[in-house]
Amino acid sequence: MKIKSFLGQVHLWIGLVLGILFFIVAFSGALYTWAPEISRIIYHEAVEAREGDLVDISDLKATIDREFPSGDFRTAFYRDRSTAFQVLLYGNGTYYHANLDPYTGELLHIQDMNTGWLNYLKFLHRNLILGPVGRKIVHWVTLLFLVMTITGLVLWWPVNKKDRKNRLRIKWNASPFKLNYDLHNVLGFYATWVVIFCILTGIFWGFEVVRDGLKSLTGEDQIEYEKPLSRPNRSTEGFDQFALLDSLFREMHQQHPDRTLRISNPHQDDEPVRVTLNRSNALVSQVDQYFFDRYSGRPLTGNFQGGLHEKTSPYHKINGLVYDIHFGTILGLPGRLLVFFASLIAASLPITGFLVWRGKRKR
Repeated sequence: MKIKSFLGQVHLWIGLVLGILFFIVAFSGALYTWAPEISRIIYHEAVEAREGDLVDISDLKATIDREFPSGDFRTAFYRDRSTAFQVLLYGNGTYYHANLDPYTGELLHIQDMNTGWLNYLKFLHRNLILGPVGRKIVHWVTLLFLVMTITGLVLWWPVNKKDRKNRLRIKWNASPFKLNYDLHNVLGFYATWVVIFCILTGIFWGFEVVRDGLKSLTGEDQIEYEKPLSRPNRSTEGFDQFALLDSLFREMHQQHPDRTLRISNPHQDDEPVRVTLNRSNALVSQVDQYFFDRYSGRPLTGNFQGGLHEKTSPYHKINGLVYDIHFGTILGLPGRLLVFFASLIAASLPITGFLVWRGKRKR
């Protein structure tokens, strides 16, 4: 059997057996590309920007204590003046996002992040709503999707220049069989160059051996990190944690008014306050992290994992890029549109591929 015929059989049978899973993962991923815009609407994240002071973190805590007393306050996240404060809460065996007005502290919406259709869409993409077992299935499906992509590209590759031209365009006036064949071949070829990055980043998330390999390649496994620690003492007894968080938030926001800001509420005696600043609301890869003693507010310095983006290790820079590549945010709106349409095409390939196979059998 010639190599191309063998690859054709591999491509065919993986597609027939796992096509429905390819469709689910790709289609849900396409829709989830717009999760930020969707959540802004359904979770009441949008507010009218206006002049005036922002509420303190302690004000947010007071509202949570009054409106949702079982919620354990973990972090507060500020994006900009037209977006609600988002507070992460633990409680009742799950976790919540509470959105509060940044000017009044009023509770606008609270969402259990393990329920709701948008979260189910996320789980569908990550684990088929099957928990840890489904997550492993998705990881292996993603790896096999890589095999499908490579074999599909080999099968598409034309023998001569004339064939190449024909395989780059769809003949809309062709017979139904030929039109479907072109939709599979031509659209699949164009989508490959975007989807391949989604697949590779998905494999990075899914397989520890890949992450370990990159750590070894970049020397990450040779770095010994220190742990940022707070130092409790007798003078700290009875201190007001949220008064310190108020002070740190005001100071960091004043220094970086155009950046998003996430501040943590420590729960362990030696746990520090972690402040995370994002260079762009759309990117998760370009963040700076600062650590402060939870009692004194003193900045903590050392060779910590994370820290300032420009000083992080090559591995952590690459690791930070994975999400932005996967969802296209690394290129802003154009990148997200590319990922959205390429993922929709990827979701269509098992359908058009099945129709090609069935059409050939009938012939």
